[in-house]
Amino acid sequence: MRLLSLDLERYGPFSGRRLAFRPDARLHVVLGPNEAGKSTALAAVTDLLFGIEARTRFAFLHEMKTLRLGAEIEAADGRRLAFRRRKGNSGTLVDAADAALPDDALVPFLGGLTRDVFCRAFGLDAASLRQGGREMLTSDGEVGASLFAAASGLRGYHDLQKGLGTEADAIFAPRRSKDRTFYQALDRHEAARRAIRETELRAGDWRALNDEIEAAASRLDAIRDAREAIARERARLERLKRVAPLVAAIDAISAQAEADPDLVEASPDWIDRLGDALSALRAAGAEQARARTALAHASADRDAVTVEAGVIARDQDILERFRGIDRFDKDGVDLTRIQADADRAAADLDRLAIRVGLPDRAALSARQPSDAARARIDALVREGREREATLTRLRRDLAAATAEEADLARAVEAEGVVVDPGPLRAAFKVLAPLREDLARRDALDAAVRHEARLLAGQAARLSPAVTDPAALVDAPLPQPETVARFRTLMEAKERERLRACDALATARKAVAATRTRLLRREAGRPIPSLVDLSALRRERDDLFAPLRAGTTGADPIARYERAVSAADRMADDLALDAARVAEQAADHRRLAAEEEEEAGARASLDEIAAEASQALDDWRAAWAPAGILPLPPAEMAVWLGEAVNLIEGQQVLESRQNEIAALSRRIEACRTPLVDLAARAGVSGLDTLPPALLLARLDDRITELAGLWEAGREAKARLRAAATQRARLGDALGEADAGRTAWAAGWGEAVAAVGLTATASLAEAEGAIEAWRAVPLALDAHDTLARRVAGIRRDRETYAATVAELLAAVAPALAEMAPSAAIRSLHGRLQQARDAQARRTALTRHCDEADRRVEIADADLARAEAALTGHLAGYRPDLGADAIPAIETLQGRLLARARLRADLAARRAELTRAADGLPEASLRDDLVATSPDAIEAALARIAMEDEAHDQEGRVVFADRDRGERRRQDLEGGVGAELAVAQRKAAEAELQVHARQWAVLKLAHLMLGTAIGRHRAGQQDPLLSRAGDLFSGLTGGAFAGLAQEYDEADTPRLTGRRADGGSVPVEGLSEGTRDQLYLALRLAYLQDYAARGEPAPFIGDDLFITFDDARTGHGLEALAAVGGTIQPILFTHHAHVADLARARLGDGVDVVTM
Repeated sequence: MRLLSLDLERYGPFSGRRLAFRPDARLHVVLGPNEAGKSTALAAVTDLLFGIEARTRFAFLHEMKTLRLGAEIEAADGRRLAFRRRKGNSGTLVDAADAALPDDALVPFLGGLTRDVFCRAFGLDAASLRQGGREMLTSDGEVGASLFAAASGLRGYHDLQKGLGTEADAIFAPRRSKDRTFYQALDRHEAARRAIRETELRAGDWRALNDEIEAAASRLDAIRDAREAIARERARLERLKRVAPLVAAIDAISAQAEADPDLVEASPDWIDRLGDALSALRAAGAEQARARTALAHASADRDAVTVEAGVIARDQDILERFRGIDRFDKDGVDLTRIQADADRAAADLDRLAIRVGLPDRAALSARQPSDAARARIDALVREGREREATLTRLRRDLAAATAEEADLARAVEAEGVVVDPGPLRAAFKVLAPLREDLARRDALDAAVRHEARLLAGQAARLSPAVTDPAALVDAPLPQPETVARFRTLMEAKERERLRACDALATARKAVAATRTRLLRREAGRPIPSLVDLSALRRERDDLFAPLRAGTTGADPIARYERAVSAADRMADDLALDAARVAEQAADHRRLAAEEEEEAGARASLDEIAAEASQALDDWRAAWAPAGILPLPPAEMAVWLGEAVNLIEGQQVLESRQNEIAALSRRIEACRTPLVDLAARAGVSGLDTLPPALLLARLDDRITELAGLWEAGREAKARLRAAATQRARLGDALGEADAGRTAWAAGWGEAVAAVGLTATASLAEAEGAIEAWRAVPLALDAHDTLARRVAGIRRDRETYAATVAELLAAVAPALAEMAPSAAIRSLHGRLQQARDAQARRTALTRHCDEADRRVEIADADLARAEAALTGHLAGYRPDLGADAIPAIETLQGRLLARARLRADLAARRAELTRAADGLPEASLRDDLVATSPDAIEAALARIAMEDEAHDQEGRVVFADRDRGERRRQDLEGGVGAELAVAQRKAAEAELQVHARQWAVLKLAHLMLGTAIGRHRAGQQDPLLSRAGDLFSGLTGGAFAGLAQEYDEADTPRLTGRRADGGSVPVEGLSEGTRDQLYLALRLAYLQDYAARGEPAPFIGDDLFITFDDARTGHGLEALAAVGGTIQPILFTHHAHVADLARARLGDGVDVVTM
């Protein structure tokens, strides 16, 4: 939040004083001499933001109730608010129009700031700065104490710690609260216990997890090497597939380029010059035709234009009269209007003469009354009306006072005797504490019902749900260690099951892919195999055995020959389909291995499922005694923590129910005294009422008696006051009648000056005065209008005479028209004559230019013909400038051949880019050795192999990633050993809190905890920012801040010099300690600004003990934090403002008081 302006409307010595602060300034310096009101302005900022104090010391000039301040402020998000603060108890905020603002209108701009925190943290003067430095010296530079002192602005807290026994409840009380340090320690103890249950890990599980990760990484490396080899082979085949069309295109283009052998060889430059010469010749011919056509058109246009010379000669006279048209026409319109106004003014004068009783308007000037006479009559009219109103009011008030006196007398007589409520009040006061007991019981009862509903809802939200929270207290629940053990076991089985499922899915996918390849390959012609070949050869040998034995006959020989042929054909097929045969055999071997792997994965999955089922049965058996069907261990660990909280809440609920019962007994004991007191007050029949209602009825009765008592006393006092008022009004009415008689004596003399008699009424006199008041203005208006009419008529007659003379000389035919219309027509003819003259001059120049362009075009055409003939002389002397079609044909053939050669060069360049650096000859050799079908088959084969490796790699990578995430979670969390240490630390802290609270020393622990929080929670970022500010404040003498630990392992604050040396707080000079305290304070304010809406930082002569060098560094430090908070420095030293201007330039805003 920033102050844009501060209005000291009525405050202290100020009245209507305004201080404006430039929004873009990084530092505001408010400069004023001693006794100029700087301290008052400082206090005004506090009272403006938090309200003017009830007993303020700044009401010495203005009354307390009239004190008022104002300001315009801006929040960090750009919202603005203009408001004022008045003195009061409520509703003290108003806007610029004095409309009421809500009391919390400043909350969005102040956040949670209070007056005390603002004064201590956001306000600082030289004395406080020096005391803060000494306080750091008192604490020996302990980091937490120094940060706490700078942030809070408190001093002497070591002594203050002894007197804080009354704040013991802030540390411990029977009601649980997260803000109490005892329960904070208890929460840390429970958090450590949960961390132990959740993070405990066995060494065997850790080794197994690492082995799984390493095995997966090794397999991924092997898969990566295989895929790299596949990628190299794929790149070679795709390169051959890519360059084959380019090689064929190069051969085709080469043949086309050599298809016209009779065409002369010419350089590309000669061909380009031939094209340029042809284009130049065609362009020169077209330009010649255009130039001759343009010359003919220009000559015709020039001869068609005529000019009116007589009008041109009198052009200045025509223009002068034309400029006077508007004035002439306007005077004509004004003459009619002004003449009508003059006539109306004359009629007004006639009516005024009739109103004042004169025969005509000529007599008005002679009979006007003087201003003194009119003023006297006005005064007498006002006095007469006031006297009439006074008499009417006094008569009415006297009648009302008389009636009121009679009414009060009758009321006093009717009231009779009233009982004094004093003794009843005294007796009732003794029973007043009963209200607190009733309120306490009702509050506890509502809280018990509310907490019971919360506990029931909390129990119902649990999954599994708890129907009876009270029964849960005695239920035999498993220990957290048991839950953690089952969680580790079941999570391990789940990981094993997932890995087995992934392995089975991969094996099934591989088997299906291999079978698909086998079926696709076998769908074509039969694939020979070595087994089939061996069978045929055995059949052939069997057939040959009888022949070897001498058996003859046609049939055995024929069968033998067929067997030999079949074996030879199969051998030939084996040779031709070697690749298909090899692939088929490899797939059969792969299929057998993959089916074996699938069976192993299925068996492993069944074994893991059985173990997981047994673990689930054991898990459910652990919860069976409590009658709960458990969810998975991870969810039940959370459930168990919630159940413990539910049990604790149930125990607290029962203790409060006991307290309600005790309060009810104490309340019931007060019934008899209440009934007795009610009888004394005149109320009966209250014996059966509840104590709360009985107490309320008795209170109402005593209040009623007190009202009757006070009403009787007030009625008697009002009767005495009414009698006094009646007598006073009778005297005032007599004095008013005497004054009315004296006024009537001067009335007749005064109204005679306006022609009225003494009996004229006040209304008649006012009418006459009103009529005479209008006479002077009406006379002046009539004379002014008459003079204007005469002047306008004279000007119009002069203009008409000059127009008539001009028309007679230039255009006699226009003499019969009105002067303005004639001049407008003549002006139009002048414009036409000028346009015609300018157009003829321009067309003459255009004709000359067209003639020159014709001559240039003829010369250009001759040069183009000569250039073309000269260019063809070296290659085709038989062609001249007259053989244009033949020359164009020659040019087309030359360009076609040049394009083919350029295309050939481009294809060879494209081949070079596509060849990946290999020579063209090597590529052609590879293309000859490998057919396109072979390339496609090889690419399909390696694609299938790469896909298989990819699928396997995904499964292996998923295993490794899952294991690494598990290991990272275990490494990044709080280990069981650390959690045990935290639990022991929390237990020790609980013992300390209990012991210190028992001996009423918990206040000491609270202050120590606050200091420790500053040391532990804000040390690093705050010390870093404070170090940078401290370096700037000391002009680089210190590089920053550091902390060092003493023999008791307590961190101490030290200054770090530029050479690396350190200086403890006690070793710093007094001025340097002041600078350190200021750096810590500014760093804390920056930290506060990062978390909430900051208030302006107000400094009061901070640098009064600093020399000029330190003052300059201090000003720069304040400006350095000006981006996040608004620093305002009050000073009475002019050299401080001069230093700020010199150091900061436009960054400082100097405001003079």
